[in-house]
Amino acid sequence: MKKLFTLFLLSFSLYMLAQPPVGYYSSAEGKNTSNLRTSLQLIISNGTRDVGYDGLWTAYKTTDLNSSGNLWDMYSNCTFPFGTKQCGSYSAECDCYNREHTSPQSWFSSAAPMVSDLFNVYPTDGKVNGERNNYPYGEVGTATYTSANGSKLGTSSFPDYTGIVFEPINEYKGDFARTYFYMATRYAGLCESWTAGANVVYSTANLGLTPYAMNLFLKWSRQDPVSAKEIMRNNAVYGIQNNRNPFIDNPGLEEYIWGNKTTEVFSSSTVTTPYLGSPSSGATIDFGKVAFQSIDTASVLIKGANLTGDLSIALTGTNASTFSIFTTSISKLSAEAGYRLRLNYSAQTLGTQTAQITISGGGIVTTTITLTAISVDGFLTLAASNITNSGFTANWTSSANATGYNLDVYSLAGDLNATPKTLLETDFPTGLPALWVASGYTESTSIPGSIRFSSGTNFGKITTPALDLSTNATVLTVRAKQYSNDTGAKLMALVNTDTLATWITAVANQDFTVNVPMKTSSSTISLYTYAGSGKRVYVDYVKLATQGVAQKPVSLIGYPKSVGNVLNYVLSDLQSDSTYFYSVTPEGNTTAASDQIQVHTLKLNSGVEEHSDHTIIWSTSSSELLIRNLPGDCIVSLMDIMGKQLQSFQNASTEIRINLSQKGIYLLQVKQSQGLKTYKIRF
Repeated sequence: MKKLFTLFLLSFSLYMLAQPPVGYYSSAEGKNTSNLRTSLQLIISNGTRDVGYDGLWTAYKTTDLNSSGNLWDMYSNCTFPFGTKQCGSYSAECDCYNREHTSPQSWFSSAAPMVSDLFNVYPTDGKVNGERNNYPYGEVGTATYTSANGSKLGTSSFPDYTGIVFEPINEYKGDFARTYFYMATRYAGLCESWTAGANVVYSTANLGLTPYAMNLFLKWSRQDPVSAKEIMRNNAVYGIQNNRNPFIDNPGLEEYIWGNKTTEVFSSSTVTTPYLGSPSSGATIDFGKVAFQSIDTASVLIKGANLTGDLSIALTGTNASTFSIFTTSISKLSAEAGYRLRLNYSAQTLGTQTAQITISGGGIVTTTITLTAISVDGFLTLAASNITNSGFTANWTSSANATGYNLDVYSLAGDLNATPKTLLETDFPTGLPALWVASGYTESTSIPGSIRFSSGTNFGKITTPALDLSTNATVLTVRAKQYSNDTGAKLMALVNTDTLATWITAVANQDFTVNVPMKTSSSTISLYTYAGSGKRVYVDYVKLATQGVAQKPVSLIGYPKSVGNVLNYVLSDLQSDSTYFYSVTPEGNTTAASDQIQVHTLKLNSGVEEHSDHTIIWSTSSSELLIRNLPGDCIVSLMDIMGKQLQSFQNASTEIRINLSQKGIYLLQVKQSQGLKTYKIRF
């Protein structure tokens, strides 16, 4: 199968290709055809748990969530958040989802355990499911109905059957084939006598399958081999239902019962069908929005099994020149162990760029994944530098096609002493509060009073109930720390879908704050962490409070002003110990004004003041930046050239070492007391 994946889901941990428990299939060793089918039936029928028909809704949260936290629907491209849009009535695609029986329940009179077997019942779009009705699967000649994702209903064009059939898209044909191999094995002795159209598929003629079904599903399983999505679901179902699909655990196992290996005997150690478990063919690596004239890096896990040789990697497509890969060949040994392929995107042209990576060789079915990125005008204001008691230097990045820049410098007028009003506050005493929504992976048991975000394969996200942010600007405070040894794990704060801030956590809890601008009367705040080991975070406390009476910006005399086609501007003659703000608007293009930057000028002390001006010294090696002569007890922040913070930490010594993964130009900020200096470093 294949499916659009986000970058998060492509960061698979190796356990996703996990094997069944040791000895699980031992009683099936050395057998084939009917003896093998009978042995497998005993294995996968022993000690099973029936979740019940209503229990399917809950089980899907574990078995069928995709990387975005929505239900994985093989019939449509609709977005179904878990727990919402359950059918119910429907009139069009994406109205709701329901429980789709791949072997329709009318075939077995809705009897248990078939009616609630998780290997038989998937979440799918209600409208498409209704069109499929109780027709068998097949290949359509002339379609009478086609869903938005390409699934079709129409007359069969496959040999041995000429009736109406439903054809899923190529990406999932192997999934459904292995589902039917499971059903013909798990319910051997029953499925052969099912009625109401089941005789198109199930029969005593070929160990549970008609010639039509046997040939169709063997074809589909060969064309669409086992994928990481199936392996994840197999493992999840095992944790709930206490049985497995042996045709996922042992790719090619069906050949020993119905296919081209019926004269051989099965052994779990000699199943040699080559396959690529990650990535899935048809997956998409989405770099998202990347600032113009900057470089972004991603990676994808390449992992296969039973390979016959090395894998070849090719980069093609309309915009292939804007992407790059770091190798064109992966050895058999590396691919079977799990090789993380690094990818680069260089945003040299505004707009959307796409390309394709083709993975071939090693006996696998050729796998194609799509690369996509959107180059945007990455214009940003940067933190001020050279702050004194009477001025500072305002900084910003380049904006595509700008002919100049308009700088506004202002202070805020209003009642700073107004009492803030708390809109939301919790320290999670009993887990997630009522009306909050969690998606991806979160849990509150390892440290009571904290919410843990993210796992090896799932992002973590919690979202507040709807809040009225239309009348006041607010301040969000979040107390968080990294999980275990996940050094530098990042926590992202969002209002609705807009990113507010990205914070880097440390071993101990620390408070992070960010100003939230006025939004709508039904806005939400979300906290988010990426998927993967090394990226896990604990959140201990969240508070959202108004900033008091809304303050109004009052521009300094002479501002806003056009300062020319420059990337910084020196301000002087300002008040000491005062707070100022600045924003920048590019001229000559349509880019909007930047976010505001806050600056506080230094105090003007009376009497004699001694200054100790540190000259920062740095040097580089192949992978490391060494910084010397730092002032004591300073905060050091490393950013990319666009001003995006990469690392930040409190420094207690005069020397630090920072590991860097790629060459480029970086900004180093050193803050001590209220002084801040920015240095440009070429690495």
